[in-house]
Amino acid sequence: MEKKDKKITRKEFLKKSSAGITGLVALNVLKKSPLRLWGDSGPVLGKRVLGRSGIEPTVLGYGASRSMEPSLLMEALGSGINFIDTGLSYFNGNNQRMIGETLQELRKDVIIQSKIRVRLRGRDSSEYSSDAIRKAMESDLQACLKALRTDYIDIMLIHDPGDVDVLTNETVMEFFAASKEQGIIRAHGFSCHDEIPLLESANESRFYDIIMLPYNHKGSYVHMNSGRSSEWDQPRVEVELKKAHQNNLGVIAMKTCSAGPHAFKGNQIPSFQGALQWVLDHAFISTIAVAMSNREEIQENLQAARS
Repeated sequence: MEKKDKKITRKEFLKKSSAGITGLVALNVLKKSPLRLWGDSGPVLGKRVLGRSGIEPTVLGYGASRSMEPSLLMEALGSGINFIDTGLSYFNGNNQRMIGETLQELRKDVIIQSKIRVRLRGRDSSEYSSDAIRKAMESDLQACLKALRTDYIDIMLIHDPGDVDVLTNETVMEFFAASKEQGIIRAHGFSCHDEIPLLESANESRFYDIIMLPYNHKGSYVHMNSGRSSEWDQPRVEVELKKAHQNNLGVIAMKTCSAGPHAFKGNQIPSFQGALQWVLDHAFISTIAVAMSNREEIQENLQAARS
């Protein structure tokens, strides 16, 4: 009977009471310093500037893609994290809605990054008109704004463009430039997985402000949910990342733990903390977006970021 009661309580919290509990938590949080929203959990996290965007995220960012729990998001913020990574496609848009509901009173204290897909052609390979591309991007951007309950998004990325043609498309570039000029987004960029031509294009054009890509000690990863694996030419990637840093582009690393534990120092036991430390030891990385699905992961990642 005791186990059943606990299960019901958790279910009620997630499905029915999240808004009320979040409101109470947010009220308490607002009384605290925005540098550490609550509690005394160690030194304040360091920050690094995301290139020419001028945006200053904490070196550890909260990847929201694996959790729909408001309490976990608030735990991350309460520990000093100010950077949240989400996307229009996560949990069919519900991830953004959860974030928007949770952060209504805290919007000015956090940096939100979201992602939209951009397609230049249909499944039949026929090309979309400039008007169709623009309307699709506008629709997705407005959907993000509505779900997040905000009138601006700090960083908007093209979600896995896959092809240089997407990055260099005039309509796509004009849309981002106009959105930034209007103050709807503060910075634009793209997320990718192992496409070196995309990195080369970004360094050549210098149009995009932010690059988000996998980077870890092994040069490969296995996706924890799908089991999909990927590897890349680490030396070539690092050449482009150093160029990006010189070009004043912000670089965000993901899949930082997906290569497994690592001994950052020779006498250390391999750990995920060591894996994160290895990534952050590179000056061309501004911040890491790490998916966190429980409190223990948050605390372990914080130890790495504060080392």
